[in-house]
Amino acid sequence: MSIFVGNLPFRAEQEDVAELFAPFGDITNCFLPLERDTGRKRGFAFVELADEDSESRAIEALQGAELMGRPLRINKAEPRSSGGGGGGPRRGGYGGGRSDYGDRPSGGYGGGERSSGARGWEDRSYGGGADRGDSFGAGRTRRRRSSGGEG
Repeated sequence: MSIFVGNLPFRAEQEDVAELFAPFGDITNCFLPLERDTGRKRGFAFVELADEDSESRAIEALQGAELMGRPLRINKAEPRSSGGGGGGPRRGGYGGGRSDYGDRPSGGYGGGERSSGARGWEDRSYGGGADRGDSFGAGRTRRRRSSGGEG
């Protein structure tokens, strides 16, 4: 069994977490995951004690305890689900993921629909032939979107 320690201060180190759990038994593992891209701590940790009885006592005693001014959330760690990426937004690949800033697509025009901003119309100006000519409108077409809800 492993213990999940959530709401951890970002400045907390492995030694700080280990010190918190030391009174409950021998610590066999203490791990603070880092963000893949930035290398910064992610704000949680996993702790394993020598036996399950010690882990149960630690979870009970430390639930809501404070570390560096933040109340910790301590639970039995759930096993990782296979298949990758259960419920959150998917990221990576060539665009199409969502950023942490609402519904804006991450990475420019990535995988989302390109829009001119006109509601109900789709911009078909991208792509198309190499012969654009001198006219501004050459190669541009607009087509009314077919949607059941608008009228």
